[in-house]
Order: sequence, then structure tokens, then C-alpha cells
Amino acid sequence: MAQALYVQAAEYIREKIAEGEYPVGSQIPTENELAAQLGVSRPTVRQALETLAREGRLTRVKGSGTFVTEPKLVHESTSFVTGYREECRNRHRILRTKVVCLHTEKAEGAVAEALRLKPGQCVTKLTRIRHLEDVNGNAPVVYTTVYVPCKLFPDMAEQDFTDGSLYEALDSRGLSVVHASRRLEVVMPPSEVAAGLGIGAFEPAVFISSKGSTINGQMVEYSESYYPASRSSFQIEIQR
Repeated sequence: MAQALYVQAAEYIREKIAEGEYPVGSQIPTENELAAQLGVSRPTVRQALETLAREGRLTRVKGSGTFVTEPKLVHESTSFVTGYREECRNRHRILRTKVVCLHTEKAEGAVAEALRLKPGQCVTKLTRIRHLEDVNGNAPVVYTTVYVPCKLFPDMAEQDFTDGSLYEALDSRGLSVVHASRRLEVVMPPSEVAAGLGIGAFEPAVFISSKGSTINGQMVEYSESYYPASRSSFQIEIQR
């Protein structure tokens, strides 16, 4: 079956972007110009541009034109139980991490509930800002905080998580996370999170809270992660 004309038009523009003829930040030809080049109607071109805008490849500015943008970063953490470092390694990306805080504190509220702890029991809190080399101008991709019960990982606060993987550290202690329950929503992030991500005070973020447990149902970690909504998309795999 032949592809719809708008799909062919979108692929033509996609190839021009990939080849560098339409570099990031540049303005592409008008709808009329593209229609003439491709021998199709303006509505067909408009549908192709809307498709590419949804993919995050183009942004349309009223009164100015259509511009090439950096594609949104696709995160796979919503499909698999894996650490972010492992996800980056599998996709051949270079991950850089800044540790914002690493200390022990008393579990309260959502943290105590998620980890099935009594209020006041000790947890280790690890907050990190992460970015990928040569992706989105090296801008931060996630601001994440994870809590682990001190009784399970008593020396966690003494570890170096600048280059180390928390999931690998848990694996080495027989605390492998094999099941995760995650909740995703769009929120206005706290001011310190917005600052850490380098986004505006009124720019939305995708917030994902996650609870991880072992094969025996032992709650191991609870995390709260913020991703810049304008630069992020998420892959979700569902099987029947």
C-alpha cells in the first residue's frame, strides 16, 4: 500500500534535517514553497509539518515561520526496570552526574509510606542532576531524588555516586530491583528543581514517582524524578 502523501512529505523534510540541509535553529521553506517542491497541496504540507512538530523536530511560530528544533530525548525507563546509567550505556550515550545531596534523614509522609517504614525510621537520600554529553546542548535531562532504607544499605551515604550506579550497588548487596511501580504526571516543579534543570519558573516538568522492590517483595527504593517537559518524551511498552 502506498504511503499517504503527507507521510511522504514528512519523510522528505525529516531527511533534509538529518542531512543537515535544514540545521537545528534554521527556518525551513514556507508551506507554499514546500508544496511547489513536492508537487502536493498546502493542506498536505501542513499535515506533514504538524506530524514533525509532534515529534519535536519542528516548532511553528505564528507570524514568523517554522523552525528546526532538537528532537525530544526519548526515555525508556517507563518500559523497563533498569537504572538510568544502564539505559544510557545501552544507547551508547555518555552520562554525566552531579550529586546535589547524599545524607541520612528520617522518613516521613510519602517516603515512609512508599517504603513501608514507620515515620521517623532512617533513610538515605540521594539527589542527582544528570545530563548527556552532546544532547540538547548538554542541558540537564533529569533531576532525581531516591530514598533507600538505611537498614538495607547502611553505608550508602559513604559511597560515590558521581560515576557509580545505585542499581549496580544494590545488585552487589543482593537487593536487585526486579519490580517497579511508577506514576507519571505533568507538574510545575519546585523552584530548586526548575533551577537545577535550567528551565523557567513557569515551565512544566514531567514528574515520575517510582517504588522498586526485590523478587521477594522487599521495598528497596522510592524515587521522585523531574524531566523538562519541552525536551522529554517517554517510550511505553505494553504486551498482552
